[in-house]
Amino acid sequence: MSTDENMFDDEFVEATNKLIEIANEMGGKYGDHKMGVAFIYAAARFNAYIAAGSVTKAEELVDKRDKAVEYFTDRFRQLFDGNLADYIANFDLYMGEAAEEASAGTAH
Repeated sequence: MSTDENMFDDEFVEATNKLIEIANEMGGKYGDHKMGVAFIYAAARFNAYIAAGSVTKAEELVDKRDKAVEYFTDRFRQLFDGNLADYIANFDLYMGEAAEEASAGTAH
């Protein structure tokens, strides 16, 4: 098990669910597409902060830039692909519920 996989504990799941809950609420207010892009922007902004916090000088961040961009984009690609595979495998279950909730006027 990799170090990243060790992060998927109960606290990680709780934090993820809370972020998705907020995204669903905001998506209902501003639209899902806008919220999806806002979520990506927020993740990018926060992770840039994390990368900057790992160094003490801007010059060090310049040296780490390519590696940080590669890590975070690769990680996003892996997680996004895994979630798409999950939606493909469970499409009727997930999207059937989403369609029912949308017609009932609740968040998805």
